[in-house]
Amino acid sequence: MKTFESQLRVLCGGLLLAVGAVGCVVEFPDDVPYTCTETADCGGDGYVCTSLPNDGPRYCCLPDPAEVCNSVDDDCDGLVDNLDTPCYPGPEGTLDVGRCHAGESMCDRDGSTVCVGAVVPGLEICNGLDDDCDGAVDEDFDLKTDPGHCGACNNDCSFLQDCVNGECVRRQEVDCNNGEDDDGDGLRDCQDREDCDEQPCGEACVCRNGSRTELSCTNGEDDDGDGLVDCADRSDCLTGERCGPNRSEAPEDYPRCQVNGVCA
Repeated sequence: MKTFESQLRVLCGGLLLAVGAVGCVVEFPDDVPYTCTETADCGGDGYVCTSLPNDGPRYCCLPDPAEVCNSVDDDCDGLVDNLDTPCYPGPEGTLDVGRCHAGESMCDRDGSTVCVGAVVPGLEICNGLDDDCDGAVDEDFDLKTDPGHCGACNNDCSFLQDCVNGECVRRQEVDCNNGEDDDGDGLRDCQDREDCDEQPCGEACVCRNGSRTELSCTNGEDDDGDGLVDCADRSDCLTGERCGPNRSEAPEDYPRCQVNGVCA
């Protein structure tokens, strides 16, 4: 690092007088900073005139090829430890794909190099972005069937709805005779009148007015499971209705239910 201070100029002039035509050569220690106004003051050899950080005094500096983390302005740009180089710690092939992009290399307090601001692949979420940087957007979500993202990201169906072809529709009781609350509304089978009224609940059973109803009073079976068979099920087999089959007669000759629930 070199400069031409006034005292050195005087010394060089004195030497010229002493040696006549012989040139004056002055060696400058490399570990001593010298002030300058412009690069020409630094005596060549690659030295440049730069300033200390924060617009400090200008001095002669010999640039190194690259800035490193050592609390020194290696590249003589007036900044200390400004690596100013891109970095990317993500998997190969994901840089600049989707949300992924490079960050900036910076010096840590311990002198190590860290990468700041880079975005690497993450978990894919439903947001219209390529979070995992694989070139596809929201590929893990089926917007036609996903009740949490029905038709669009974060369009959440209620607990009583299913997502069908991208629309939230009311879930229905799928079987009125399985003893299950299929649609999760707290009502099972025939109790779920909205879904099961007039729907079959067995071979000779139909849901009616929220309860199981005997359809046949002539088969000798407890079709609605209430413990009452044919005429004995007085709420379903009305007085005068034909009842219990007499195998030797045609159906039109079957006996009829009596007032007391007896088939006679």
